[in-house]
Amino acid sequence: MIINCKKISILGLIALVVVACQKDDAIPEYNNFSDALATSGDKRIQRDDFASFADLSKGVTNRTWTIPESASIVNLEGRDPSEIEIIRVQFDELGQFEVNLKDEFMDSSVQLDTTFNVTVLDYVQTNFDVISIDSDFYEETPTQITMYEGGTITFQDVSTGNPNRRKWTFSGGDPSSAGGISIEEDDDVSTISVTYPTIGTYDMELISWRQYPEGAADTLRIPDYINIVEAPPVIKSINEKINGEIHLKYNVALQSSGDLPSYFTLEFDDEEIEISSVEIHPNDNTILKIIPNTNSSSGNTRPILSVALLTYNGEGDLSKLNNSNIGVPAFIDQEVSHEIYGFEDSGLGWDVAWQWDNVGEITYPTDNPASGQHSMKMEANSDARCRAYSKTEEAYFDLDSSKSYTIEFKIWIDTNYTDTNIFPEVFKSDQWLGEGFWTSVANLPRGEWVTVNKEAVKIWSPDVSGQYFFSFRFQKIGIVYIDDVKIYEVE
Repeated sequence: MIINCKKISILGLIALVVVACQKDDAIPEYNNFSDALATSGDKRIQRDDFASFADLSKGVTNRTWTIPESASIVNLEGRDPSEIEIIRVQFDELGQFEVNLKDEFMDSSVQLDTTFNVTVLDYVQTNFDVISIDSDFYEETPTQITMYEGGTITFQDVSTGNPNRRKWTFSGGDPSSAGGISIEEDDDVSTISVTYPTIGTYDMELISWRQYPEGAADTLRIPDYINIVEAPPVIKSINEKINGEIHLKYNVALQSSGDLPSYFTLEFDDEEIEISSVEIHPNDNTILKIIPNTNSSSGNTRPILSVALLTYNGEGDLSKLNNSNIGVPAFIDQEVSHEIYGFEDSGLGWDVAWQWDNVGEITYPTDNPASGQHSMKMEANSDARCRAYSKTEEAYFDLDSSKSYTIEFKIWIDTNYTDTNIFPEVFKSDQWLGEGFWTSVANLPRGEWVTVNKEAVKIWSPDVSGQYFFSFRFQKIGIVYIDDVKIYEVE
């Protein structure tokens, strides 16, 4: 028995040692893992859904979960929250909320106080706004937009519930659909412009949904929302081009099989000028090309302050394309804009300078015209020369060495423009020889169109008669838009 007792005593001692060792080792282990962690960090969930929060700490002696009053723990199952390491909290209200976890440990020097942020989003509800309508005529009601063919509508997705996916469908529109590809591409079409070229009545549909947290797709479909009606011919602009041609631009394509000059009259400072031809422009059937018998362009005899008036009596075979029943209406004394470059041809007469002479980007966008629909955008991304010029044969203009000239142009300066000037120049077509019209822009306003006229500071007579072209340049980082460039004789 004594032996047995000794064996029992020895075994008991071993057991106590093991327990003691476990306790000694457990305290530092608890300290090393005394931390709290939500299953995926801060949460974004949909209303009436739940989020899980896990306490992975060790050695906790007292645990306190604190949740918003409007939320509830859905996995209590009769337990006190302090007993639960993972809680599931349901949120029934929208907004920003906090869930807090406080732990006390066997080692009183270790404490934990962690807050998790929760964003609760609403169900996705699809909706859109009409931002703008570009048409010579339109009527808008909550259930339908009526406008002329060729009009453009800009839509914006204003769906609630923070959707990050969308798919547009525009029956009869251009584009006919957009989105539904990826989060990034769908974001690019949160606002979209759609053109309707063809007469008819068309449905429109927008589907929006949320990819994370997942939100069920919501569809808004409006039948017969877009009503496109036939547009009568309406004048968009009347511009005198550099070669003396007058371009009468309409909103629709035109047709004619007859001889038209006798139905038009042109007056220049109350003096009638014979018209040698009127024809539909071969490259753009929305333009009537009118050629005066005497060139009245600013590069020859017409001063900028003069007035040219155009009249059409409404007769002759001139009508809307494919519908001879809709004739071009008559008009009286429409003023001809005295422009050399309005960029309405998308800058066809302009070009980017040689690579060594230009590091900028030259484009002719429609987003910021001073007049008409186009302007020239010059953008430099480094402090080096940015130049555009009209050194193309179709853009040359004639200057007479016996006459005096000056220039006028419109400029829109971006706030990021760092140069202190802009440098317009007029060059001889067959040699790099010309005249500069240096212009300080330091005191000009930013973000709006400004007309710059150089007559008060510089009037110039070319040394040689002949053909010339324009150039604009600057040499520092920034963006400018140029429009309505003119050179005119000063009497």
